[in-house]
Amino acid sequence: MNDLAVQYPWAFLLLALIPAVIYARKRLERRTDFSGIFLISGNLRPGGVRSTGRDVLCGLFLGCSAFAVANIQYSSYWQRTYLESKWIMLVQDLSGSMNRPSGEGRMTLGDVALAGAREFVELRGKDDLIGVVAFSSYAKLVCPPTFDRAILKSKLGMLGKESDSPVFRQLSVGGATNASYASWVALCVFFMLLPEESQLSFEELDDLRFALLGKTLRQVSIPEELKRINFGHGMALVVFTDGRIEPNKSEEDVRKGIPNFVNVLGLTRQLGVRVYLISVTGEVNREIESAFEDGEPDRRTGQIFYMSGRFDRNTIEEVYRRIDDMEKNRLLTQLNKRKRDTRWMFALAALCSLCVFGLLEVIPRYRRIG
Repeated sequence: MNDLAVQYPWAFLLLALIPAVIYARKRLERRTDFSGIFLISGNLRPGGVRSTGRDVLCGLFLGCSAFAVANIQYSSYWQRTYLESKWIMLVQDLSGSMNRPSGEGRMTLGDVALAGAREFVELRGKDDLIGVVAFSSYAKLVCPPTFDRAILKSKLGMLGKESDSPVFRQLSVGGATNASYASWVALCVFFMLLPEESQLSFEELDDLRFALLGKTLRQVSIPEELKRINFGHGMALVVFTDGRIEPNKSEEDVRKGIPNFVNVLGLTRQLGVRVYLISVTGEVNREIESAFEDGEPDRRTGQIFYMSGRFDRNTIEEVYRRIDDMEKNRLLTQLNKRKRDTRWMFALAALCSLCVFGLLEVIPRYRRIG
């Protein structure tokens, strides 16, 4: 019953006028006296259509008109299938160590990494939103999530050594690999894509970042806005780095405002955002490894890909293909609901009854005898 609604309930009061209108019509018809006819012959007595048909049609017309004005509304449901759209952020290490030779011709480690990222972009569907964050000692949003693959490839090209772009020059002088802060920046990009009514305020974002600093938390407190919208599903971070990954929970890290990477991973796990960490050196802190292994297999943070052996284009492209398989776009079914009006149905019934009433008035067989 919750799916029924009446747009103008007061219109049902018009139904009380039906008996009065029929009575008034009958009073007007009494000018024709049939009493003499009843005495002469029963064959001349008005038939059922002539005696009651007009009253029925009059009541039907008035009743349908009242229902048309009231407009009873009901819900109509239908299913729509569509391909899931993913939100993916490529978090790319651009520290100075990425400029060392990769062992594959004249290509640097960064060149090989970017080749793998471009291959990954080619694998993804056209409806996926993909963005880029580059980092070294600090992080920078290079490309907000976009559907335009030409723009995305152009921004990735700015991270190559041959481009000599301002972004490359600024970040490549940094020696540190601040993967935790870069992951936090990428996560904030997702927050900014939310509808305005679901976005976090600057104060809420700052409080959330502050909560991720310092010691490792067993559970991160998530703002209610994110809980209500089931945030995180269909989102992923792909983090590529050649530096040693540490939790970053020292007092100096707290002073600099660098989040504890384990806390960032805990937040992404609670939100449902997947994280894929590609480590060239294979040097990952055990506490971070445990963060990836916590929970049920289908609810874990993501996966670490160790690249401690030979690193070349074939190897990194294979890793990105595996990530692409893990982030396949699912075929989803959506149940849609829409209000339907009954006004036109009742209006049509009222019009039909009026037309039939008019026919009874003009067809000689059914005319009143007067």
